[in-house]
Amino acid sequence: MIGLAIGHSRRGDSGAYTVGKPSVSTHTFNTELISLIIPKLKVPYKVYGDYKASSYVGAMNYVSRKMREDGIDACIELHFNSAGPKATGHEWLYWETSRGGKKLALKLKGAMDEAYPDLASRGVKARGKGSRGAMFLRKTPCYACIAEPFFGSNQSDVDLIQSDLDKLASVYAEGINKFYDK
Repeated sequence: MIGLAIGHSRRGDSGAYTVGKPSVSTHTFNTELISLIIPKLKVPYKVYGDYKASSYVGAMNYVSRKMREDGIDACIELHFNSAGPKATGHEWLYWETSRGGKKLALKLKGAMDEAYPDLASRGVKARGKGSRGAMFLRKTPCYACIAEPFFGSNQSDVDLIQSDLDKLASVYAEGINKFYDK
């Protein structure tokens, strides 16, 4: 079963906001996107959208415990990147020693490359202890990937993605479905 975790789901944390009007938070963007992904999935899923904690460590402990209880075998935490206005592209993060996490990240990257050939691929990136966001990848009891499909701080990235949210939802579903194909 795939876990679909909405990034920045802890109390008081909405994540970064997109540039432009209307500006939308990471949490709100991905909450809306999940409803488009679910109908395209060919595998069982569980959504994690409320981490019931106010600290990062507490949130990661909570979501990892819930995934263990639910028998999740792979999960994706949905985000979008933010940096300066010139930063662009997509990247997919996994725990440095997780072959399954890397496989999931590669399936998602492949689907993104196919759907958005003009959006720069920043690649599949291993994360280790102390890396930003790595606790999600390390603590979850399953293969895990953090998805960063665009930069919310880059107007061109935002315009491209928001022009067709169903297309991005299809990227996620295709990557997940291919990950589970035998």
